[in-house]
Amino acid sequence: MSITLDQIKTFVAAWYEALDFHLPIETVYPLLADEGLNIQFPDGDIKDHASFKVWYDRVTNLFFDENHNVVSVDADITGDSAVLDVVVAWQASWWVPPAAKSKRTSMNATQRWKVQKTSKNSYGLEIVEYNATVKPFEYAPGFAQL
Repeated sequence: MSITLDQIKTFVAAWYEALDFHLPIETVYPLLADEGLNIQFPDGDIKDHASFKVWYDRVTNLFFDENHNVVSVDADITGDSAVLDVVVAWQASWWVPPAAKSKRTSMNATQRWKVQKTSKNSYGLEIVEYNATVKPFEYAPGFAQL
């Protein structure tokens, strides 16, 4: 049975929920491919679980009050894999000591993912490739930029 769009949308929502709630890394690893992982974030590339942990530990200790709201998910499904174009609205706060106030960002990010079937999690999908900056971030007026 091939991947469905509903399955993809459920998986995408689960990914962002993990990020928003800073779930334990052990619950996030099953959402990622064990081999061939290629994640591109503005602050560096991730090729394996060890480098993902470094990134995840940093961002979950930096950002708070995060909200990822999925604007759209378009999928090109080919059997056991799919290429996704995801637009997500992200809001988050962060504080840099000794600043008197935290900063807040609000943006839309256009991302491209490649997912494939897996039996490692209840969603039946895992991320193989993830490019967080397919297009420049679209910041809301008046909010901080990263």
